[in-house]
Amino acid sequence: MKTYIKYASLLILTICTLIQYGCEKHLDVKAADVASEELQWTDISDTKAGLIGMYGLLRAALLEGNGHWVYGELRSGDFISYTRADLDAVHDHDLNASYPLIKTLTNWRRFYAVINAASLFIERAPEVLQKDSRYTDVNLKWDIAQARTVRAFTYFYMVRIWGDVPLLKSSFDDGEFLERPRNSKETVLEYVESELLKAAEDLPYTYSLSSSSYYNEGFSVWRGVLFNKVTAYALLAHVAAWGERYVQADVYSKFVLDNYARIGLSYSSISTLTGQAGIFSNQFTGGQLLCIVAPYAFSEATATGHIEELTLAEPLVYKKNPAMYVSKDTITSLFPEPNDTRFGIDTLSGLTRTNYFSNYSGETPIFSKIKVLRDGGTSEASYAVFGSSLLFTRLEEMTLLRAEILTVLRQEAEATRLLNVVKTLRGTKAHTSTSNEDLLTAIFQERRRELMGEGWRWYDQIRLNRLKRVDNAVTELIDKHGIYWPIAREVLNNNSLLEQNAYWK
Repeated sequence: MKTYIKYASLLILTICTLIQYGCEKHLDVKAADVASEELQWTDISDTKAGLIGMYGLLRAALLEGNGHWVYGELRSGDFISYTRADLDAVHDHDLNASYPLIKTLTNWRRFYAVINAASLFIERAPEVLQKDSRYTDVNLKWDIAQARTVRAFTYFYMVRIWGDVPLLKSSFDDGEFLERPRNSKETVLEYVESELLKAAEDLPYTYSLSSSSYYNEGFSVWRGVLFNKVTAYALLAHVAAWGERYVQADVYSKFVLDNYARIGLSYSSISTLTGQAGIFSNQFTGGQLLCIVAPYAFSEATATGHIEELTLAEPLVYKKNPAMYVSKDTITSLFPEPNDTRFGIDTLSGLTRTNYFSNYSGETPIFSKIKVLRDGGTSEASYAVFGSSLLFTRLEEMTLLRAEILTVLRQEAEATRLLNVVKTLRGTKAHTSTSNEDLLTAIFQERRRELMGEGWRWYDQIRLNRLKRVDNAVTELIDKHGIYWPIAREVLNNNSLLEQNAYWK
C-alpha cells in the first residue's frame, strides 16, 4: 500500500509539473517553493515520476468526457442514447452541435499534453544518466522506448479522430505550439511507424522478470501496466491496417501472435471476459495487449471516466436508466445463435443465456459486459465507483485483426482458422466456405460481437467500408472526409495556421 501511495503522489506531482513546465512558460515569476528548472531531472526519482506521470496523462486524455467510448462506439454505432441529446448528436454525426461534451471532445489539447510529456522525457532523461549512478543504461533505454511508444500511440489515436494534425517531435511551450500547421495524416502515420519500430528494438518483453528489479519493483507490479515489445508490435499492426498497408500489417500482427505467450498472455474464457475480477479489472488475466489500468490502490477508480458510467443502471447501480444502451432488436439480430455464451436465446424455451447484458426482460437492456464495481470488492449497488481498465487491444482483438489482414491478402484458409479460434471460444458455429456470410463480413461481424463496448465499432466500420462498400452513409462520410471530427473553435482561434476540417466548415 505504501508503494501505491507513493506512486499516486508522484503521479499528481508529475502531472502538475509537466503541465506547468510544458504549457505555462509565459508565467515568468517563479514561486519560492517551486524548484528551479536546473534542479529537475537530477536523479532516478525524477525519471520514475516522469514515467508514471506520462502514463497518467495518457489515461486522462483517453478518458476525459468518456471520450474513448464516445469516439469509438456511438457514431452509427450499436449503442444509442436513452435520453441524452449530446450522445444523440454524436450518434447522428451532428458534431457541430453546441454541447459541452462535443466541445470537450473536439479539443485536442489534452493529447498534446501527453505528447509534450513524452518528448520532454526523451530530451531530459539522459541528463539523469550522467548525474545518478543508480540510473543505468538499461533504465534509460527502456524508459525512452516507452516514451516513444506513448507518443506514437497518442499520434495514432489523434489521426483516427482528426486526420491531419500538427506533428511535433520535440517539447514545446504555448508560444511555440500555437502557430504550428497541420501535417498530413500520411506523414504523421509514417512518423508513428518509425517511432514504434525504434521503440520495439529496445522494449523488453517483461520488466523485472529476473533477479534485477525495475525501479526497485518486481515483475508483479509492472506486469500488464507498462508498454512492452509485444505492445509496440500490436500498435504497429493497427497503424498499418488503418493506413491500408496490409503487407506490413501482416508482418506486425504475426509477431504478436507468435510471441504473446512470452508476456504471459492467453485467450479469455467468457468468465474472464465478463467477470468482475476478469480482464477489465485490475487483475492481469487473459490477453491484455494494451491496457490502461485504473486500480483503486492508485486512487484512480472513480465515478466518471469509465464505460460503466454510461452503460450501467438498476439493478447494478442506483441509477434508473443508462445513458446509452443496445436495443433488443440489435441484440437479437447480432447474436442469432442460441449457444453463443455472450448472448443467446433458446429456440425452444425462449430463455436467454447472457453474459453481456442484464435486465434483458425489462424495458431497457443493461450492457453489463464491463462492470468493475469497487474493483470487484463489493456488490453494493449504491457504490457507483468503477475500476475498469481501458483495454485498447487484447489477444482476441488482435486475432480477428490478423484474420482481416490475411483475408485482404487472400490467405483465406489461415484467416478462417483465426476467425474460428474466437468463435469456438464463444460457443458459436465455425465459419466455413458454405456459410451465409462471406469471410470478410463474418470477421467484422465477429469483431462487432466480441469487442462490443471496447471502442472499436466506429473505426471498424471505416476499415470495412474502405475494403467493401456496404454502408452508403459511412462510405459517403469516408469520401467527403466526414469520418473525422471537427476541430474545436478554441483551438482554431489560438492558431491562425489551422483550418477547420472541410466537412465541418
